[in-house]
Amino acid sequence: MLRYSIKCELSGPVCSIRMTSRLLGVPVFKVYAFYVDGLLVDTGFSRCRKGFLKVCDGFPRIDTVINTHHHEDHTGNNFWISKRYGILPMGHPRTTTYMKSPSRWIKLYRRFVWGTPPPADMAPIDSEVRTRNYRFLILSTPGHTDDHVCIYEPNEGWLFSGDMFLDEEVRYTREDEDIYELLDSLKRVAALEPRKMFCSFSGPIERPGDALQKKIDFLESLKEKVEEGIRQGLSSKEIQKRLLGPGDRFRFITEGQISKKNTIQAFLRKSQASLLDIGGHGGLKS
Repeated sequence: MLRYSIKCELSGPVCSIRMTSRLLGVPVFKVYAFYVDGLLVDTGFSRCRKGFLKVCDGFPRIDTVINTHHHEDHTGNNFWISKRYGILPMGHPRTTTYMKSPSRWIKLYRRFVWGTPPPADMAPIDSEVRTRNYRFLILSTPGHTDDHVCIYEPNEGWLFSGDMFLDEEVRYTREDEDIYELLDSLKRVAALEPRKMFCSFSGPIERPGDALQKKIDFLESLKEKVEEGIRQGLSSKEIQKRLLGPGDRFRFITEGQISKKNTIQAFLRKSQASLLDIGGHGGLKS
């Protein structure tokens, strides 16, 4: 049976809200939402609704809600936040469309872990959002999803990165992620030289420049090694085993939605075409 816990920690004026699902006491998945100066970044997952709303009731005020993207562990309590506080969450225009009917795109395992959020009205976000004391820039950062945004406070150097970063090395990828768009987003955000990053997976990160560069280097290196495997005529399975190791447990748990196979395929789709364009003779065996 799954159980859920919620914990809050302060990093200066920013409150990190960590929500964890546990199976037999063992942490299975976690996600962070954040609060600062009346701004709520993401709303967690619906199975943690009571605890999340209790935490929100303890904040001095909630004036603005922004979703970094549409996934149900980031938008799960949009409906209840709107009902409780009379606030319309904001996000990328595509996020507003996704949230009209969440049940259409949430697979079974995700419903079990996170729950299915009710349909919720949203408003498209502007390029800048102001709170009483801060100015937040909204950055389009596709890759993890087509509707992903990051939130950047230039004076403080705060970056709320949603699921763009996740970790320095990620071997499992969603089937709908675009690795090349993700790399571009990572590079554009790294160029801002943020001084603190608030990641929805890893939580607060004190040296975001180093972390972002390590993620970029990891993906660039993986790309080069995939291309080398193509030139050597290796199959996709052989490339996967060589670069990411044996086994692919999340592929079965998630019905193929998150897997090492997806990571390799994300590179293969473009790398193979690029090599053919420049006259490469390596082929990919099935």
